[in-house]
Amino acid sequence: MLDSRIKVFGIRHHGPGSARSLLHALEAWQPDALLIEGPPDADKLIKHVNHEKLKPPVAALVYNPKDLRQASYFPFAEFSPEWQAMLFGLKTAIPVSFMDLPMSLNFCLQEVIARDEATEPAQQTFDFQEMTENTEGGHFEKEETKIINDPLRTLAELAGYTDSERWWEVTFEQTDNPIEVFDIILDMITVLRKDLNRAETKETLLREAYMRQTIRKTLKTDAQRIAVVCGAWHAPVLSNIAQYKEKTDNDLIKKLPKVATEATWMAWSYERLARESGYGAGVSSPAWYDLLFSKKQNATVRWITRAARLLRRNDLSASAAHVVEAVHLAETLGILRGHDIAGLEELEEAVKTVMCNGADAQMNLIRRKLVIGDVVGKVPPEIPQVPLQRDFEASVKTARLTKEYATSEAVTKELDLRKPNPLIASHLLHRLALLNIPWGKPMKGSRYKLGSFKETWKLHWRPDYTIRLIEAAQWGNKVEQAATAFVQKQAETVDKLPALTVLVEKTLDANLPKALPQLIKQMQTLAALTEDVVILMEALPPLIRILKYGNVRGTDAAAVRFVVQEILPRIFVGLPPACLNTDDEATELIFNQIQNTHTALNLLADPVFTGGWLRSLRLVVDLKNAHGKLTGGCSRILFDKSVLNIAQTAVKMRYALAPMNEPTQSAAWLEGFLYGSGLLLIHHPTLWQVLDEWVSETDMTRLENLLPLLRRTFSTFSKSEKAKLYALANQQQKVFQGQSTTTQYVYDVERAAGVLATVRVFLGGSGH
Repeated sequence: MLDSRIKVFGIRHHGPGSARSLLHALEAWQPDALLIEGPPDADKLIKHVNHEKLKPPVAALVYNPKDLRQASYFPFAEFSPEWQAMLFGLKTAIPVSFMDLPMSLNFCLQEVIARDEATEPAQQTFDFQEMTENTEGGHFEKEETKIINDPLRTLAELAGYTDSERWWEVTFEQTDNPIEVFDIILDMITVLRKDLNRAETKETLLREAYMRQTIRKTLKTDAQRIAVVCGAWHAPVLSNIAQYKEKTDNDLIKKLPKVATEATWMAWSYERLARESGYGAGVSSPAWYDLLFSKKQNATVRWITRAARLLRRNDLSASAAHVVEAVHLAETLGILRGHDIAGLEELEEAVKTVMCNGADAQMNLIRRKLVIGDVVGKVPPEIPQVPLQRDFEASVKTARLTKEYATSEAVTKELDLRKPNPLIASHLLHRLALLNIPWGKPMKGSRYKLGSFKETWKLHWRPDYTIRLIEAAQWGNKVEQAATAFVQKQAETVDKLPALTVLVEKTLDANLPKALPQLIKQMQTLAALTEDVVILMEALPPLIRILKYGNVRGTDAAAVRFVVQEILPRIFVGLPPACLNTDDEATELIFNQIQNTHTALNLLADPVFTGGWLRSLRLVVDLKNAHGKLTGGCSRILFDKSVLNIAQTAVKMRYALAPMNEPTQSAAWLEGFLYGSGLLLIHHPTLWQVLDEWVSETDMTRLENLLPLLRRTFSTFSKSEKAKLYALANQQQKVFQGQSTTTQYVYDVERAAGVLATVRVFLGGSGH
C-alpha cells in the first residue's frame, strides 16, 4: 500500500520540461519536507542555492580531503529539476536535504567492488551477491538476468523512435505536461522495471536502499507531505517502500566502510555539462535547454534569430527573410512530426537548409554557441572555500584576469612585463603551472615576442582545475606559498642538472624568491659533480635565458652567472674530446646540444664567453676522427661568425667532399654544414661550385646510395630556398651546354701561381 504522506516525482536530470512540471506539482501539493536525489555530504551547500551571487551552472564538489583522487562533481543548471526543487524548498522554508548514498560510503564502495571482483568468492569479506540477490524489487547482476543498457528504448520504439533520448525529450521536455505526468511516469517505469527484469548494478541497489532508509527516517518526523525528487528510473522502488524490508536495506548499508568527506560549490560551464565533454550525466544541448526552460513559448523564433545574429557577427549572410523562412520550415517540420513545438532537430535542419546552404562549418559554429553554449557559472567568495582557492580568486582579480577566468572559451593574452598588472598575471600563471594547474600555456615560439618584455599565453580555465587547487592546498594557503613549498619538495627529488636548471628557470619566472637559495645551492653542487659535457650543454640554455631576461622580472641573477661561469670553461675543454669516434645516435645528441648552446650564447652576447666557445669549435673542426656532421656543423657556425672566411671554408668543404673520404661521411658533413639554411650556397658561388663538382665527379652508383641523406638535408630548406637552388643548378647546366650565363667564377691567380711550377714538374716540364 502506498503511503499517502509520500509523493515521488520522477524526473530527468537536467530536463527543462521536468523542471517546469515539477515546480507546478510542488506548488500544487505544498510539501512540508523535500528529499532530493544527491549525496547527503553536500547538504550544507543547499542553503547557498538562493544566494544572489551564486549563478548556475555550478557543481557540488564532494571529496575526500585525505585522498583527492576520490572526488565527485554534481552539476546543476538553472533548468535542472533538482536546482529548482532546492530553490522552492528555500523559498517556502521547508526542510530540504539530499537522500542518495553518501559519497563517504560510495568512495569506499568503488574500492570494495573492485577488490571483490578480483577476489575468489570464497575469499570475499564483503559479499555483495549474498547481500543483494534476495532484495525485493531489484536483481543482482548475475548471468541469468539480462543486462539492458537502455531500458527506455522499448518504449521509444513503440512510439516510433529509434533514440530513447529523443523520445523522452519530445514527450516530456519540449511539451507542457499537467502535473499528473508524474503519476504516468511512475506507472510507466513500474511496469517497465517489472517486465524487463533488468539486471541492476550493485551500486544502484545500494543507492536505492539508502534512499528508502532516508525516506523512512523522514516519515518518523512531523512531516505529513514528503516530496521525493529522483531520477525517473528510481521512482517505483521509492514510492511504495512498504514492500521492502527495512532490515534488509539496513543490512546492506551498515556493512559499508566509510571515509570523511568535505564539500564545496564550484563554477561549472555549459561546455562541461554537455555530453561531448565526457561528463556522463550531462546533456548534449544545455544552451537549447536553457532557452526551453526560460522562454519556451517563443523558443523557435528566439533560437533562429540568435543563429542569424551569430552568423552576421562572423561576417556570414543571414537576413530577416532567412529568419522568417527558417522559422516557417522548422515549425512545419515540428507539426509534421507531431511535436508540440519545433525541437532542436527541426531547428538545426531548418537553419542548415536556409541559412547555411547545407554547409557543416556554419552549423558547427551554431552548435558550439547555441546548442552547447559558452555560459560559465559563478561562485561568490562568501561561500566557504579552501583558503588557497580564495587566495587564487583574489589573485585573479588583482592580475585583472577575471574576464579570462569567467569564460569557457580559450583566450589568447599578451602580457607586457614592463607593466605591474601583466607582471603579476605572469607570476600567477607560472605559479599555477608549477602546481600542475595549466590554466595558461605559453604560445609556442612567442615566449619573448617583440622583445624581452612580452609573453603570449593561451588561457583556458577548466572546472576540474578546482580539484587541483584543493589538492595543492596541502602546500599552503596562498598561491605563492603553495608554489614555493611544492618547488622545494620537488627539488629534493631532482638529481640531474638539466632538469634542475629548468626548474630554476620556472621558479624565477614564477617569482618565488624563497625557493631560490635551496635551488641555487643544489644547482652548484650538481654542476660541480657533473662531468658529462653533453649534460652540461643541456643545462646551459635555461641559465642563459635567466641571465638575459632575469632583469625583466626584477630577479637577481648573480648566483646563476656564477654557475654559468663555472660550467662554460668545462664545456669548452670537454667538447672536442666528446666529439671523437661517436656513433650516429651520440652524434645527433651532441650536434643538437652544440646548436642549442650556440643559440644560447648568441642570446647572451658576452664576448668573453663567445670567444671561448668559438675556439672550442675550431678544435672540433680540425679533428680527424670526428663525425662529419659535427665538423660540418661547427664549420658552418665558424663561417657565420666570420672566424672562417670564404676561402678557408671552401678548403674545408673540398677536403670533406674529397673522393678519398667515405661518401656517407661527406654527406654527413654537408648535412651539418647546411643545417638551418641553404642560402649561403646561393650567396657564395665558390661553395656552390665545390658542391657542384663533388656531385658531378661522384660515381652514379655511389650518388644513388647517398640520395636519401642528401634529400634529408635539402628537405629542411624553405620552398623559396629550394626554388633558388633549382634555378642555380639549371643555370649551371646551361654553362655545360655552352650557353651564356651571368654566373662567373673568379679564380685567385696569385694563389694559383704558387702551384703551377709543381704542376709543370709533374707533367714533365721545366718548371717554368
